[in-house]
Amino acid sequence: MSKKPTLCVSADAGHLPLSQDNVGTDLTQHGIPAAAPVTDELDLTAYRVPSDFNVIGGIKKVITSVPAKKPGAQTYFRVRRGAEWQLQALILQLKEDGENYFVLPHLFDELANECRPKVLYTYVTREGNVGLWPVNMPGQDGRLDPWSESAHAAAAHAQDYWVRLVANRHLGAYDVMEASGLVDEPKWPEFDFKKLLSLAFKDRIISDLSHPIIRKLRGEI
Repeated sequence: MSKKPTLCVSADAGHLPLSQDNVGTDLTQHGIPAAAPVTDELDLTAYRVPSDFNVIGGIKKVITSVPAKKPGAQTYFRVRRGAEWQLQALILQLKEDGENYFVLPHLFDELANECRPKVLYTYVTREGNVGLWPVNMPGQDGRLDPWSESAHAAAAHAQDYWVRLVANRHLGAYDVMEASGLVDEPKWPEFDFKKLLSLAFKDRIISDLSHPIIRKLRGEI
C-alpha cells in the first residue's frame, strides 16, 4: 500500500508535518510566528505610509498632454518666472470649443482677421497640472482691452503667489484672488519650454492655408 502524502508547513526552523497527531500543537516552538489576535477594532494607523510614498514606490507622473487655455475659475495656479518660459505667438482660437491653434508667422497677412498675437504663459496648478495660458497682446492700434490687461497683471502676480481668476462682469475684467495661506513653492515639470509647446500644440499647428481649420473657416469644406 502506498504511503499517504503528508502536508508540511514551511518555517525558518524547517518543516513540520501536519497530521492528526500534531493538530493543536504550539507552532511557535518550531519557529513559526503566532497569528495576530483578531479584535473588533482594526487599527489602521499601523498602516500609515510616508508623505513621499509615491517616490519611494517608484511612481512618477508622466506628462503627455498640456492644455493651451486659461486656468479654471476655481483653480489656484502659479506662473513660471522668466522670459524663457513665455512666448509671443500667433494664436487662432475657435469660438465654438475654445481650442487654440498655433499659427506660423508667415501666414499673418492672410489670417490677420482670424488670429491674434498672444503671450503664452507657463503655469501649474495645485494638483501639479501644467499648462500654457494665452493672453492677448495689444492690437495694431496699441490698445489692450481690460480683460487682457487684468490677465497680464494676474500672470505677474502669480509669479510670487498662488492665485485664481474670477470674472467680474460689472468691471469687464478679472479679479485676482490670492491664497494667502498657501506658501509652498510650485513643483514644475522637469522638461523645457520647447517640450511644453510641442505637447500643447502637437496636433494644432497651422503651417499653410490648406489646413482643415482654415479651409473650414473659408467655407471650402
